[in-house]
Amino acid sequence: MAESQLQMRKLWQPTDPEATQAYTFLQNANRKRNRSMENWDDLHAWSVDHISEFWEEVFQQLPIIHSGSYGEVVDETARMDSIPTWFKGVKTNLAENILYWPDASDPSKATTTRKRDGAVACTEVREGCTEIRHCTWKEIRERTAVLSNAMRARGVRKGDRVAVVASNSIDTLTVFYAVTALGGLFSSSSTDMGTKGILDRLRQIKPKFVFVDDWAVYNGKTIDLRPKIGEIEAGLRGIEEVEGFVSMPRWQDKPADVSGLAKCETLASFLRSANGDKTPRFERIEFRDPFVRMKIGLYQILIADFIHR
Repeated sequence: MAESQLQMRKLWQPTDPEATQAYTFLQNANRKRNRSMENWDDLHAWSVDHISEFWEEVFQQLPIIHSGSYGEVVDETARMDSIPTWFKGVKTNLAENILYWPDASDPSKATTTRKRDGAVACTEVREGCTEIRHCTWKEIRERTAVLSNAMRARGVRKGDRVAVVASNSIDTLTVFYAVTALGGLFSSSSTDMGTKGILDRLRQIKPKFVFVDDWAVYNGKTIDLRPKIGEIEAGLRGIEEVEGFVSMPRWQDKPADVSGLAKCETLASFLRSANGDKTPRFERIEFRDPFVRMKIGLYQILIADFIHR
């Protein structure tokens, strides 16, 4: 192969590299750790060769909302498959850290610094770009609080599984935040998956609730997903952990009628369990505790696995 074909083209670089957060991190690490790193390769090598030192520096320079303290970052002699404990004694919550910012003087407290109420937190763009909806930090925080409080009222606790069969949307994102706020485990499947594939996943994790889109839009066509909800419900009968299904409206002003589906209710009905409580509550968990349960397809064999911090 010609030498020119092996050369990689630089796609982008900051106008002022020394003004970046990465450069500031590197210089602070040099000063505090008595190192002489000069570039990204040096930083990467340090992160690989001195794992505890690097991640302690990340923890100190890029603080997260947390409670507790640690004596050891991680046991570097432990095998990876033993799932070694990181920052033992420290508890945190992913959703809380996404939705809020740590107080500069007390990282155990959450603030709205850098995430002010009126600022846009995310933008939903549906199929064909015909529907675009912005969601502010205040809105996504309140939506998460109400849904997580509804889940709590329905008995969802740390370690419980909640699944979605849905497209990318603000509703789906809210379910993820609400589950992780409770210390639960989140699993997702796409609406275009076949019922058998979805059931292969759900039967492994035995979710307490399954949130499902009521309709899907693909290539300009609308697809009623209520028959699929019925098939999924039938396929999970006999699994005592499964308590119910929640239908999420593809069109906010036109939720589908799911009264004919067993153990299924609309999202609006489920949310009423919160009694309008918008108080944010977060279950802080250990670093080694899982918060997402994924499935990996390998030659049609679905393997449940945990993703750990």
